[in-house]
Amino acid sequence: MIEKVKGVVFELLDDATRRGDKVALVAFKGGIPEATVALPPTSSRSRARHRLEEIPLSGQTPLGDALRRARLLLRGELLRHPNAVPLVVVVSDGVPTVPVRRGADPVTEVLAEGRALRRGRIGCVIAEVAEPEHGCAAALAQASGGTRLPLSALAAELVLETVEDSA
Repeated sequence: MIEKVKGVVFELLDDATRRGDKVALVAFKGGIPEATVALPPTSSRSRARHRLEEIPLSGQTPLGDALRRARLLLRGELLRHPNAVPLVVVVSDGVPTVPVRRGADPVTEVLAEGRALRRGRIGCVIAEVAEPEHGCAAALAQASGGTRLPLSALAAELVLETVEDSA
């Protein structure tokens, strides 16, 4: 399953960089209960592929933190490039396990970040890796005003359509 997930993300990266779009990666590093910007915005296909190959996967999912970092990263890009069309593509099982704030509910934080994405006019596509009943992907899609898809349905053309529909 992990290889399938990375394969889909590689396809999206390749398609975006081929069109001249910038991509960035926010990921979870093994053993660290927070998200990190694994790749600042770039239009370099080789750099994006290299960084994605290096990302270790862990059982900890600080999804709220990842969404927050992605939102802040895109907000900075929008200040530099006001005509950009920002999009967050979340590839996740939709089961956040690590809260941003100690003792907080991770799902509540994820939904708050989803609403912040919507307020910031940042598009969101949630590609579910797990069965829908196991995560909060549907609620995140609703909170962010985004689109939820099973991973198997995620394709570059569909993501592009979603961006064009929200613009």
